[in-house]
Amino acid sequence: MRDCKGKNCDVSKYNEYPTHSFLNCIDAFEAVKGDWEVCPKCNLEPKQWVYDNGRSTACGCWISKYDHFSINAESIMSVHKRTDGKKMSEYDPDDLRRNWNHYTETGEKFATIGIRI
Repeated sequence: MRDCKGKNCDVSKYNEYPTHSFLNCIDAFEAVKGDWEVCPKCNLEPKQWVYDNGRSTACGCWISKYDHFSINAESIMSVHKRTDGKKMSEYDPDDLRRNWNHYTETGEKFATIGIRI
């Protein structure tokens, strides 16, 4: 067991990617803003990439620049396609942060509409 900011986290729940002390991802990933937890495995704050057909994170758990652990959230285009553009209010711009923080606390990935896990 490992202490994750006062919470007991079973490290075996976390990904099998090697841990590094720095991020190694494409330049499209940007620093996060707001209340994001650090990764319980690498202890780094994630970066995020938000694009038309996806939203994902990157941290210090990676094999290469293009193969890294990631948490995802439904994209704005997925909401548009799923609702025929009629319920864009269902798009939640904070969903990726909530999915990340949930993962850091529980080790569980949410199955999100419009993404592959």
